[in-house]
Amino acid sequence: MSTGAAPSRTIPEALKSLPAASLYEAAGKRGDMAPHIRSLAGGKRVAGFAFTLRTLPGDNLGVFHAINKAQRDDVLVIDAGGTARVTIWGGTSAIAAHAKGIAGCVTNAAIRDVAEIDVLGFPVFAAGTSVRGATKNHAGWMNVPVCVGEVTVNPGDFIVGDEDGVVVIAAADIATVVARATELEGRHLLRDSRLRAGESLASVMEL
Repeated sequence: MSTGAAPSRTIPEALKSLPAASLYEAAGKRGDMAPHIRSLAGGKRVAGFAFTLRTLPGDNLGVFHAINKAQRDDVLVIDAGGTARVTIWGGTSAIAAHAKGIAGCVTNAAIRDVAEIDVLGFPVFAAGTSVRGATKNHAGWMNVPVCVGEVTVNPGDFIVGDEDGVVVIAAADIATVVARATELEGRHLLRDSRLRAGESLASVMEL
């Protein structure tokens, strides 16, 4: 019988506001998804736990199963083959996920029904948009390591995305990364404040 503590389901409050770029720097310049994975619909920010899914390209039956299994504050991270020529996510998926309290979706495939998702405000980060539909034949593989945006994502990793991109942080590293990112962001804010007050760039940056 295992005596280990169950993984925490608490999202650090700072993770909801810290910039993805600061978290990337604080993580040792690791975990950034490729730039083509970007905010395309709904809210511009997402933060939560990775609920991973690997599907056959263009088949989104597994998406519906994943929505059914995922918990509040999960981010669905879907490896659908890495091409924007197939669609894996749309308005129906977003409505169902939003109703469950799922935090967002990140995928390396295309999405559609962007206007509908925008009205809903459900954050979706993806490789592109497409009018194409999806088949529904294969349930895929849930809660397995996946590769999205050239980064391996494990179930339970922390996912943070904003206008600058998406960062993946291992659960074991989150406390250290948040502390470092908070300190880094404080330095950035102080630097910018000094510049706005008229101090020279050479002085602020100690050139």
